Amino acid sequence: MTAPEPPRSGTQCPSCPHPLGTHDAIARRYCAATAAGKATDRGCVCGTAADHKTA
Repeated sequence: MTAPEPPRSGTQCPSCPHPLGTHDAIARRYCAATAAGKATDRGCVCGTAADHKTA
């Protein structure tokens, strides 16, 4: 099984608030699995720890 091709940077991810172009291989697979499983409560593995802090 291979990871999906890296998409263009302006395309919005259907599973998280980050652009698909900023996803690494792990984030692409995680978000693809989230979308395929229709899981809305899995959270996100994209970005840095600072991206996930709540104010």
